[in-house]
Amino acid sequence: MKAEITMKTQDGDIVKNLLNDKYYTVKRIVNSMAVLQSEDGQGQILTEVENLNLFYKKKEGIKV
Repeated sequence: MKAEITMKTQDGDIVKNLLNDKYYTVKRIVNSMAVLQSEDGQGQILTEVENLNLFYKKKEGIKV
């Protein structure tokens, strides 16, 4: 059985999308959903919190 690594993410954290190398700010987490704001403020992504573990990496030491 593989150990699951869970990213502890909260509002204000900055995450990097591993597919397109863009940065997003976690604007809001409610239940199992997260709203991510693009770095330029032009767009938002709605995703499941589980997807943060798969497609995003938390940028350590930086908080908005």
